[in-house]
Amino acid sequence: MAQPTQTDKTPVVAFSDDTTKDIQQISDSLHAKQLPKHGMGRAKDILPFLPFSKTTLFEWSKDGRFPAGKKLSPTMTAWSYAEVHEWLNSHTSTTSEV
Repeated sequence: MAQPTQTDKTPVVAFSDDTTKDIQQISDSLHAKQLPKHGMGRAKDILPFLPFSKTTLFEWSKDGRFPAGKKLSPTMTAWSYAEVHEWLNSHTSTTSEV
């Protein structure tokens, strides 16, 4: 059985002497999603950053355990990114357990 040969010797990620630049290029290519700090987002925008479901989001917003959403229309609700960040920061563990 013949051994596979590699005809293209170019690495998948071509590194240069400037690793900072390389890391930035890789980071830019990954399109890392982050929760914006300003503005407003709908449930679909903030749920990837929350440890609960859409149902819980609406229930907790209604009973005060999560910041209340703002009704933009009868069928559209949005949350302040700043308030979501504040809630996340207040519910993040500040202790490190080993």
